[in-house]
Order: sequence, then C-alpha cells, then structure tokens
Amino acid sequence: MKILEVCDVVSGYSDLDILHGISMYIESGEIVSIIGPNGSGKSTLMKTIFGLLHVRSGKIIFKGDDISGINPDTIVRKGMSYVPQEKEFFPSLTVLENLEMGAFIRDDDISLSLERVYGIFPVLEEMR
Repeated sequence: MKILEVCDVVSGYSDLDILHGISMYIESGEIVSIIGPNGSGKSTLMKTIFGLLHVRSGKIIFKGDDISGINPDTIVRKGMSYVPQEKEFFPSLTVLENLEMGAFIRDDDISLSLERVYGIFPVLEEMR
C-alpha cells in the first residue's frame, strides 16, 4: 500500500522553481533515502512534502488524503513530521527524550513503539 505519493509536483522559492514535475511514492513499511549533491532539491522536496513550501502544481497524497497546501501542524497530526538536517538538533536531550519528543502528539502508550525502534536500532537502546 502506498503511504506517501508525490505526483508531478512543482515547487520552489519565490519565483524560482526548484522541483520540476517530480513524482515518487513510498510503500508502507519502506525505508527510503533521498540522495543527491548539494543544490539538487532534496531539502526543497522534503519542505514541500511537509507543507513548509507551496505546491505550485501537482499533488501530495499521504495515507490516501491529498495534503497539498495543508498546514504543517495538520500534517503532523496526520502522523508525519519533518526534522531538518542539523547536528545535535536537541543536544541536551537523551536518546529516550528525543524519541519521546517525536511521539508528543500521541495519546497512547509508546512503549511498544520504543521496543520496535530499539529492535531496529539497538545502539539507541544502549545510548538511551
């Protein structure tokens, strides 16, 4: 099942288009990496997906809903978030506190999710 679909999206900054009709999709359960040289549009793509930049044309579908033009806070409540590339984004927090920050909108017990994360990334459990 496609969890995220980017369909022929055009986006950019001011009057400059950076993304020119990009399309991609991510299946549920996949881990995907966006790679490319500096200036190739990786950050622009991510900011557009997460509602930080305007979709000039095309659409973005998340869990079956068109999220093109939706505010970032609404996108977060739908279950998707964006952390910009920064070294030590929250340097004073522990690994556990960082993971808990990522679950702040959830109102259920996150212990099973933490176990799953630690199962995938055992080094995080050692560092928590």
